[in-house]
Amino acid sequence: MASNMYAVKCPCCGRSAIIDDYYKTNEQFIYCLRCGYNYAKTIKSYTDQSIEYNEEKYEGNGVFILVKKDGSYENMMLNNVTEKQLEKYKASFIDDNVDLEKSYLVSYKNGVFTILRGNPPENFHLPFEAYRKKMIAKYGNPEFDFMVPIEE
Repeated sequence: MASNMYAVKCPCCGRSAIIDDYYKTNEQFIYCLRCGYNYAKTIKSYTDQSIEYNEEKYEGNGVFILVKKDGSYENMMLNNVTEKQLEKYKASFIDDNVDLEKSYLVSYKNGVFTILRGNPPENFHLPFEAYRKKMIAKYGNPEFDFMVPIEE
């Protein structure tokens, strides 16, 4: 299966999200590593004449990104997260194997980001248009205008 991945404006928080666009099947996956928004459009069924899609969407409530010193990582979109789960994520930052410079736990509620633990990346707080301009200045104009380079 062929797909294109590029940055798009998150429909929830307005920052940069990542789209994985399977252009031959019209399936799409969008996820935002800022607010936790995620969307999936997948084929439910098809015939020679038609395709029926299934769509799932979760509004952003935050993200948990835990990077280990060995390079492995865990990421979780905070959809319907409980206080117990949130406390577990917070406690995971105590582990000596965690790369605290690359790991972060951020909640997103009512349009407000709250950093609960760690250090979000440099581009985390940029609105999408500022992110787009920065990526084009760094990597040059993309072949197709809608494609914005991803730097996470």
